[in-house]
Amino acid sequence: MYDPIKIISLAMEMELYGHNFYKDNAEKSQNLQTQAVFKKLSKIEWGHYEYLKNLLSKYKGEDVDEKDLTLPKDNAEEFFDQRKESENLDQNLEQSMIPDMNVLRMAYLIEEDFRDYYKSMAKKVDDGELKEILENFSSWEDEHANIFKKEYDKLMDQYMNISWGG
Repeated sequence: MYDPIKIISLAMEMELYGHNFYKDNAEKSQNLQTQAVFKKLSKIEWGHYEYLKNLLSKYKGEDVDEKDLTLPKDNAEEFFDQRKESENLDQNLEQSMIPDMNVLRMAYLIEEDFRDYYKSMAKKVDDGELKEILENFSSWEDEHANIFKKEYDKLMDQYMNISWGG
């Protein structure tokens, strides 16, 4: 079985990478709605990182306030659906298709990789509490991957069906 401290440490690095990826791409995007989505996901990934940091402290035997060990709420899918309804995200994404398609594809692959990591590590720990936490994270990352895959596929379809004239 794998060492929980190593599992959590690597997970922290992955979540920090996700946070930075979304934060950087929010800053690069020309589209306000896309920026908002990536800013929100950056915050979600930061929340995951902070939670894992506290969990790591617990596994190292340090004192951690119990409230800091409550699993964060992950509402990325709900947020994404609300943004699409309130701001017509689909139409706005079409305006800057190729850069956004590339970012959505990378986001999908990152989230898929994170999901696979958490799923794999959940099978390699004896600690029931940590196993449940890793399974929750795997489920969240799967939701994130599905969001991005759905949006990527939709944008790709729109892009391929644009009439360029002539």
